[in-house]
Amino acid sequence: MNAAGENLTEIHTKTRLTDGTLFSKSQKVGLKYVLDYNPDRMLSPAYTALGKKPKAETYGGWESRQIQGHMLGHYLSALAGFYYQTGSKDTKEKLDYTVGCIKNLQRADGYFGGIPSTPFDTVFSGGGSFNVDRFSLADWWVPWYSVHKVYAGLIDSYIYGENKDALDVVMKMADWAIAGTSKMSDNEIQKMLTCEHGGMCKVFTDLYGITKNEKYLKEAERWIHREIMSPAMKKQDKLQGYHANTQIPKFLGIARLYELTGKSEYRTAAEFFFDTVTNRRSYAIGGNSKGEHFGREYEEPLEKDTCETCNTYNMLELAEHIFAWNKDSKIADFYENALYNHILASQEPETGAKTYFVSMQSGFHKVYCTHDNAMWCCTGTGLENPERYNRFIASEFDGSLYLNLFIPSTITTDDGWKIKIETNFPYSQNVKISVENAGSKNLNLKVRAPSWCRQMTKGENGYTNYGKLSATSVISLDLPMELNIRRSLDRKGNFSVKYGPIVLAANLGNKGMPVDIVDDHLIYMNSGKLAEVETITADLKNPSSWIHVADEKTLTFTTDKSANEKGISYTLRPFFDIHHTRYATYFSSINIEENKRAATFEKITVDYIEPGRQQSEVEHKFKTEGTQIGYVESVDRNCRTFEENGFVRYKAKFETGAKSNKIVITVFGKDTGTLSVSYGTTELEKINLKGDGGDELLDIFVEVPKKLVKSKQKNVKIVREDITIKGSQGARLLEVRVTK
Repeated sequence: MNAAGENLTEIHTKTRLTDGTLFSKSQKVGLKYVLDYNPDRMLSPAYTALGKKPKAETYGGWESRQIQGHMLGHYLSALAGFYYQTGSKDTKEKLDYTVGCIKNLQRADGYFGGIPSTPFDTVFSGGGSFNVDRFSLADWWVPWYSVHKVYAGLIDSYIYGENKDALDVVMKMADWAIAGTSKMSDNEIQKMLTCEHGGMCKVFTDLYGITKNEKYLKEAERWIHREIMSPAMKKQDKLQGYHANTQIPKFLGIARLYELTGKSEYRTAAEFFFDTVTNRRSYAIGGNSKGEHFGREYEEPLEKDTCETCNTYNMLELAEHIFAWNKDSKIADFYENALYNHILASQEPETGAKTYFVSMQSGFHKVYCTHDNAMWCCTGTGLENPERYNRFIASEFDGSLYLNLFIPSTITTDDGWKIKIETNFPYSQNVKISVENAGSKNLNLKVRAPSWCRQMTKGENGYTNYGKLSATSVISLDLPMELNIRRSLDRKGNFSVKYGPIVLAANLGNKGMPVDIVDDHLIYMNSGKLAEVETITADLKNPSSWIHVADEKTLTFTTDKSANEKGISYTLRPFFDIHHTRYATYFSSINIEENKRAATFEKITVDYIEPGRQQSEVEHKFKTEGTQIGYVESVDRNCRTFEENGFVRYKAKFETGAKSNKIVITVFGKDTGTLSVSYGTTELEKINLKGDGGDELLDIFVEVPKKLVKSKQKNVKIVREDITIKGSQGARLLEVRVTK
């Protein structure tokens, strides 16, 4: 199920999970969950919408509201995916039955959906007089979102479910939509796209990839939402305040458009969005959003309604596209983190119930959705998630097989290579890769060197190249994992504990726990009780000094009682293994040295700039040449790294009446190189960094002569002037302050 390729139907590898292993067990539970649905109940809203008598009653949740029919599309995608990934005959039977019913129900003009065509008829009538807002179109709740799921489900049914009728049906649906939008101007289309519309751009792009019919490409490009895409094409982050999962499918469409057209601005937009979300707006488990919306970058509010699960479902699909272009292990690192710590953790292991939000608020618990009466968006994507476990384990490109994830499985390529991955990861650090059958063409093996594994040699783009495989190739890997601390993006003292890539959560007990598989996932958002979590006072730079293994087989750890003032020892387990109990994926810490430094600067700071952080730099009208954004993990700081003769310039505040103004340059203690600091056009000081400052922040104070800090007008207390910092390779700029 590779994302790239000129033709969407090109599939280079098929991967089967090894029975009895972590993901295989979860996949089997997910498969049963899907098979327990009645296709006639899924189809019920469509019968009603098209003036027919349903064969069965509809399901609950959104399926009984004005968005009904969306679950039918997810159901089709899940059936098709499970059939492709597992070969389940039951899924194929239900898939073919459901597609057959859709074919018989489809209107003569091509329309099909779980809702009447009323809102679309209004929009297509011309003149652009329809009502629209973010979640309403022609006074109807997100109608394109609802029918998009059916479009996508039918495309999956054709590609992965091997149902040819599905393509005929979805092409007729697409032609119906094109006939309608042909009556609309481009401005009217953009007005319509104000309302959440799912991945309709990708639908038409996919159909172009399958059929090569130019009308679908033309339509796809009309569905590019310029309000969102234009800034992204210019690498401008304008996401704050936007509904998160409304946007991600738009970028899936633009990503697929890039693959089929080669237009560089499409790739720029997709890559910029992916980087912005994964590196500036994601939580420890790889999820994003609070209350379904993007906040400011580098903020991690720890609330109950964080990490909407279907956001991560879509971000993983986007990661597959981005990886196809870059083959970079950092993308696979994100994928692994989100797959293990959010997606795997979002399914209840016995019943298969799905989460909507996954709370990052310490002391809360997971809330799951019932099978029949909680048909929300994340229930729909939750049907699909287990069948997607296989899809990124390995990827084949240009004669090389990239092994991305260490999940026990067997990979079969189109030309006959059969490669087995044997491991009990993450419970074991040993991985064996062996060839069971050689293919007809040469194949190189490239294995990801994870960012969390210091011992594994990293080659190009973070992959180790083992060269050409043979019929007898056997490769053994050792992937030792260590405890590590992941600090929150907002630097408020919050942190998570990880073992290798696995987020460890404190099991806080289930005393007084309410029923947590419910019809309404919002029931506890405002009233749910929290368990208290103590502040950690231990050394975060050396977690193994106060966190110890209690059971290697289950990855259970305990904390020392001395790690907090109340002497409580916490039991930590993989977050994917935490269910029906209150938990903490985040702790708060007391960093005495950092607190003293912050308190000192708080009293004297006039202005503060965070290099590498978009919002801070934009607010200070930055300009730069020859620098790149970086990150220094040990001190949890973004930074600007310098090429030779590189510089960065900020417009900063200075206080005219102060006895003294200083520019404070903060670097990493181990850095070497040179920096020069200028106020306006006046060079103030050249700084030589010797690298002898240790694994710490190093603050360098540069005096600004009082005669320079003046205003052209009287009684002006604050002036703005350029600070220019030139640097050499080896120097990294972490913070810039003006103090008085």
